[in-house]
Amino acid sequence: MGKKMTWETAAKLSPVHDLNEPVSMLAKPNKFGYRLNVQHPLIMKMYENYKAKVGEKILSDAQRQDFENRAILFLTRKGIAIK
Repeated sequence: MGKKMTWETAAKLSPVHDLNEPVSMLAKPNKFGYRLNVQHPLIMKMYENYKAKVGEKILSDAQRQDFENRAILFLTRKGIAIK
């Protein structure tokens, strides 16, 4: 096992957001080229539904790209601003 850390240290490193702060639908710039933030409540629901539809727990890069293309198209058609 690795080194143990205090809960305070873990909390600082956690990607969990302040509940009062809005979460962006857009991902921060990253080396993978992901455009959508799957931590956003609406995107997360869509992401979980997509994973169930394709029967995967973890998506490949091609599946993630397909998900993002479909999600962005869906949100745009529904008039939901991606911000």
